[in-house]
Amino acid sequence: MAPVVENSSIERGTELLATDIFAKSTHHLSFAERTSISLKRAFKIAEAFSLTREDIKNLSPKFWQLHSHPIVCIDGSATTLLTIHFNLALGTIIDHTSNRPELDGLIQDMLRYTVCGQFCLTEIDHGLDAINIETTATLLPEGQGYLLHTPHPGAAKFMPPTIPCGIPCVAVVFAQLIENNKRMGPRPFIVWLNDGKNMSKGVSARLLPPRGGSNPVNHAITSFNNVHLPLSALLIRHASSFNPTPSQQRLRFHQSIFRVAVGTLALAGTAIPCLARSAATATFYSQRRFVKSGDSSSSTQVPIMVFTTQTNPILVALAQSLSLAQFYKSATKFFRDSSIQFYVRHGVAAVLKVVAVRHAQDANLILSERCGAQGLFAHNGISEFHGDMRGIAIAEGDLLGLSIRLISEVLLGRYCLPASTHPSSPLSLHEKAVLLECQKKLGSVNSHRNEDFNQFILPRCQAIVEAIGHRMTYDAAVDAHLDETIVNLYMITAMKQDPGWYIENLGLTSGALQDMEYKALAASLPRLQDWIDATGQGNVQYLTAPIVTSEKWSRFVDELPIFSSEHASEYEQVERARL
Repeated sequence: MAPVVENSSIERGTELLATDIFAKSTHHLSFAERTSISLKRAFKIAEAFSLTREDIKNLSPKFWQLHSHPIVCIDGSATTLLTIHFNLALGTIIDHTSNRPELDGLIQDMLRYTVCGQFCLTEIDHGLDAINIETTATLLPEGQGYLLHTPHPGAAKFMPPTIPCGIPCVAVVFAQLIENNKRMGPRPFIVWLNDGKNMSKGVSARLLPPRGGSNPVNHAITSFNNVHLPLSALLIRHASSFNPTPSQQRLRFHQSIFRVAVGTLALAGTAIPCLARSAATATFYSQRRFVKSGDSSSSTQVPIMVFTTQTNPILVALAQSLSLAQFYKSATKFFRDSSIQFYVRHGVAAVLKVVAVRHAQDANLILSERCGAQGLFAHNGISEFHGDMRGIAIAEGDLLGLSIRLISEVLLGRYCLPASTHPSSPLSLHEKAVLLECQKKLGSVNSHRNEDFNQFILPRCQAIVEAIGHRMTYDAAVDAHLDETIVNLYMITAMKQDPGWYIENLGLTSGALQDMEYKALAASLPRLQDWIDATGQGNVQYLTAPIVTSEKWSRFVDELPIFSSEHASEYEQVERARL
């Protein structure tokens, strides 16, 4: 089976996995030390991938591969910095600067990652309703520029890591443009936040406490106090005499945040290698963790990998990762086709994100438990992946919000998602049935803002999108001619998400479903190592979890602070550091 990770210049990204800055654990370091190393890792990844202006503008295969490469699993903080920088910040600038040669220098600095890019859109009081942000940019008379201002604490920008990090930081900041006392709608502005050491005049950032359970990021609350911007700071220009209607303002706004839709798909890609990495970590741990076989007097030991309670969730996670990788490939190709209506392309991106993150989160929970007490610790990766995935589930559109919007528009007939390439498959029949049931429930209702929708449809939106995602993932896997064992295991796993429907409508019994699952798992077990290799996670040396080999575990223990009567000086040293 050919590896999912394609061979190209991106092999340099794989080579980074063996270098000290990526291979060594940072979990024993302070918050500040870890965030500093994450920035260095982000720079190394950016250097290895060497994205060009054309890669970002045209959403090239290398752009998408950056987000699905195994290296994104090493450090969720570095991945966060990279996707904000290259997609949201630099992508937005590049998309709107075809006739702005004065910005070429900035773009080149950002491509080299010698200037860090941030994206300041949502505010404390405005999340999904970002079009109603309250930060203002007021046009000054006689061409003097704009005044960028945060009118009250609730209008502060929330989360982007804007505090000085050692390299200059520039941001795409969205604000309500005010001209002649008229609100012209949200527009993006280029704003220099700091020079790497000191904040710019009028810009302030309050460092938030860590999110908890994930790789640390310098998330902040950012405010602007009458910051003067030149006229050139406005990224998207329109004739000032044009007074847009609310619908025109909304269209403009969605066009200006196009990169958020790109991020929906790109972030889905990061869930796929993380899912595979959790499975690989659990596999190698289960192969070296032994228990006694038989009664207490027996001296025979066996690895816990012999138990189906260990192998089954690992096999399921691998089948999901391999199948999702094919969906990701087809979805990125589909998304690049500008001849397809944008809302349809964004709909496919939303479906992939919902199903990929859901698969990753479900797997991380059970695989963490299958590693016992070891699964609780961040340094072994699985629980930390879960924390990182919680952030991804919210970023660039949270799963529920994306689901509600998608199902609302599909049920109201505003557009249709691509039809199944295997319409007679159980997953395709299930998708059609749940959508038809909702359409019948709504009847002739032509709005999603009514009590029937609130009561009967709203609570089911995410589950419906997951059903669509199961079908699309299955179709992509079959169309890519994946091993039949992968496809069969993925299908039965998806069917078990709604077993009642398949029992009621396809003449199956609960016993028949269990038998299908047993046969799929039994056929998959001999291929386990091949599947791990195909995900790009087969080299145990690239896994940072100490529990995957005895050697890694010994090195990990040797590096831990020791407290004993023979090591009093080290004890005092740690105590002084703590105080």
